[in-house]
Amino acid sequence: MTPPTVMIAEDGDEYLETLGRMGGEFSWLQAKSARVAVELVGRHPVTCAVLDMRFDRVARGDLAGDFTAALRQVGGDSERAWRYLAQHQGLFVLAALRAAGWRGPGLIAYDFTRELRRFEALRSQYAPLDWIGDDATAAAWRKKLAAACGIATEEVLS
Repeated sequence: MTPPTVMIAEDGDEYLETLGRMGGEFSWLQAKSARVAVELVGRHPVTCAVLDMRFDRVARGDLAGDFTAALRQVGGDSERAWRYLAQHQGLFVLAALRAAGWRGPGLIAYDFTRELRRFEALRSQYAPLDWIGDDATAAAWRKKLAAACGIATEEVLS
């Protein structure tokens, strides 16, 4: 059986390096921008996407999102607008994927424990969607990825 393909959208390599240690349970692709993420889902059968929330190590030109809207939202301060786009980039990547027609499950790497209403609003807009905190164990990642990819946890752990 071919393993499910998981696309990781991140600005570094930490998620790919860490999750890649799971062996052959999943097949991995990596995108370091919304543009590349959209290209990958257009060329590959991506089962689900892991989305790093913050992209603070990429060039400003690689950030997705409406800079003018961000500028208005932060009162005209351009540095704060760029920071806003970087700090929420995972959501902008997901929005770009949805706009391109990709409807697979997204898994946001961010702790929404204190922002459950915000997450529910995001889920209603971008479903199917789930989140996983930065402190998640390997077992928690396997469980979330298995659920997102539609496979039984026992299959992944065996």
